[in-house]
Amino acid sequence: MASLAPIAPVAAQGSVRLDLQAQTLFVTDDPAEIALRVSGVDDTASLLFTIYNSPVLTRDEVREHHDNPPSEGSLLANFQCSLDGDCREEATLTSGPDGTVTVTLSDELIGESLRNRDGILPFVVRLIDEDRNVLDEIATSLIVLEDQAPAAGEQHRVRLAFLSKLIAPLAIQPGGTLAVDIESLLATAESLAAYPDLAVTTEIRAETLDALAASSPSALEELLTILDGRPLLRGPWVDMDEEAWRLVGESDQVIGQYARGNDTFETIVGEPPTGIVRLDPDATPETLTLLRTAGATTVLTTDAQLSTRTLSQPATRPFQLLDSNGVAITALRTDAALHETLHHDDPELAAYRAIAELTALAEESDSDVGVLLDLDELNPAALDVLLDGVADRRSLRVTSVADVAQRELARSDGETLRGDLVSVPAPDLTELADRLEATTAGVATMARMLDPEIALIEPFVDQLQAAVSADLELAEATSYVDRIDAEIDELSSGIEIAPSDRITLTDRRTDLPLTILNGQSLPVNVEVLLTAEKIRFPDGDRLSITLAPGANPLTIPVETLASGDARVTATVVSPGGFLELGSGTVDIRSTAISGLGLVISIVALIILGVWWIRTILRVRRNRGAATVSAASDPQDPAPQDPPTEGES
Repeated sequence: MASLAPIAPVAAQGSVRLDLQAQTLFVTDDPAEIALRVSGVDDTASLLFTIYNSPVLTRDEVREHHDNPPSEGSLLANFQCSLDGDCREEATLTSGPDGTVTVTLSDELIGESLRNRDGILPFVVRLIDEDRNVLDEIATSLIVLEDQAPAAGEQHRVRLAFLSKLIAPLAIQPGGTLAVDIESLLATAESLAAYPDLAVTTEIRAETLDALAASSPSALEELLTILDGRPLLRGPWVDMDEEAWRLVGESDQVIGQYARGNDTFETIVGEPPTGIVRLDPDATPETLTLLRTAGATTVLTTDAQLSTRTLSQPATRPFQLLDSNGVAITALRTDAALHETLHHDDPELAAYRAIAELTALAEESDSDVGVLLDLDELNPAALDVLLDGVADRRSLRVTSVADVAQRELARSDGETLRGDLVSVPAPDLTELADRLEATTAGVATMARMLDPEIALIEPFVDQLQAAVSADLELAEATSYVDRIDAEIDELSSGIEIAPSDRITLTDRRTDLPLTILNGQSLPVNVEVLLTAEKIRFPDGDRLSITLAPGANPLTIPVETLASGDARVTATVVSPGGFLELGSGTVDIRSTAISGLGLVISIVALIILGVWWIRTILRVRRNRGAATVSAASDPQDPAPQDPPTEGES
């Protein structure tokens, strides 16, 4: 076997650079090739190729060789090519434009030796100067593994799934207008259109779809064409912090947002979203309980949200999280290690390294595993190479996130892995929640006032739901509420009691005239509350009426309880009394004897009559008694007859 000649460590060389363009990754009967781009050097530089003789079979070993290329060890091949094409017998070098070179390994000297190996061979290419100083280097792999179909009836061993975001800023503005950056949104969507057969699970806000439907149906149709057949993440109508709203007692707000989001997807996209939900950083077991109620079956987490114990297990299998009721929900996390591999300034090299890792993962796994990647974080060049490499291996396939969630659950110490959430504190939404509660009540009141013209306040409902968006700071969110409050004040203004002169009532029961002015341009449902002293309202002191625009004369049955002056106060309120719309008074003078007054007068006359009768009877009784007393007394002189005429 060849030995490794001494070389100097990689030195910083400014613009000197060695990049991988393409390579043979899976060794077959054809000769192996590697295409490189060399820049920033003169003709004295050369390329040193080293193939190590110790095949590896695990993903961790492959990563170690890529991250830390070996500097010593048993070699299968070690040869040097000058940039002018001199490779001796080990290879041939062909130069292309812009510093590109293609090196084909000698099939007789190297190819046969490669095919006798079984595993993944570290392959290092170094750009060196005439003094054997390393100017730059790349570490990749050559894979010598038979592409066997997986055992046990499984179709594939590694299932690769992708997530993508089509997130646009909140479209609804505080005044109810729509602002959608259609060009930017469609440009982002084009990255999906480039992969029509890729089942990318996509996150898009329902509010964005509603805004497009209202403002640009053609753009919506274009977007739906791109989304056709792609599964959608379940989410609220606008992006919201579920845990923060739960903490302020607004779980119903969360459920309502998810219900509207689900309805929007079904109506506009034509199918419901998946049961997969992305967790916020502050999610807790209580959040999981709430999300399950909203229809979540699987949650997506990040490494930052999970405990060290959970992170000690590979990210290649779903695991479980427990909600506050102890009920398990399936959880997935993106593969941070593979993302790290793909985050390289040489995208083609990154992709070949990733394929080597996935191939090793397939070899060491005894059943299907899943790998979750964020499509938005991948370089398109790397993604193209990665997908081509996956398509070349029967043990690898591209699938959906939902399919990955169905794989066998991860296990730890013989038990199903149940992870632990590590959450950050949720923001305090108390002030905004209080404002929203009051304004929501006001909107509900206006709906009753304007019924059946309820469509007039539907924009208020949209703005209220938009105000809960996590995209908004508190001041921005309250601006939505302020605008709605101002609109409610405007809609409830212009209602008043018309001034009235003093009214004289001559009858005990009569109709009181009252005029209510409606300054709005449409009918309004209201209630009129009546209060007064000395006056009763036979039909009740609370009237439900509909005020037409302009003057609304009313006649209110009244019954006076006493003569004299009185004042009737009429207060116009919204149905239920939430809003006071206007009030006024009517001064009254009553000259009629009320029923109570008549009763009192009659009683007084009866008492007076009884007193008179008793007085007369008493006088007569007293006189009769005096006469009897005089006749029976002998001391009294006899009564004298009156003198006759002629007597003196």
